[in-house]
Amino acid sequence: MNSTITLIRIDGTVTTAPSLTHDNLVEFVVVDGFAREFLVRLPRTELGMHVTPGAQVSATGAEGWVVPGRAWRDEPSRTIVQAHDVQLRELSFAA
Repeated sequence: MNSTITLIRIDGTVTTAPSLTHDNLVEFVVVDGFAREFLVRLPRTELGMHVTPGAQVSATGAEGWVVPGRAWRDEPSRTIVQAHDVQLRELSFAA
């Protein structure tokens, strides 16, 4: 059985404050120039303190499944990006 990993790079604006998951990952939403939303995840120890809503970032990582949106919150579906590199202006964080 072959398993294919799709690597993507997204550039966009952070729209949510980073939050900690039960897997000790930090996740936050990034909206790109086409209004697509991505849920960026990376290890907690790899996230810098400067990722805040409104920040411009570039994230590179493995594209994962789509998290369905919650219609009752007017929330669109989001593609998960398991990031191995998040860049914020001149700073960069590698996972």
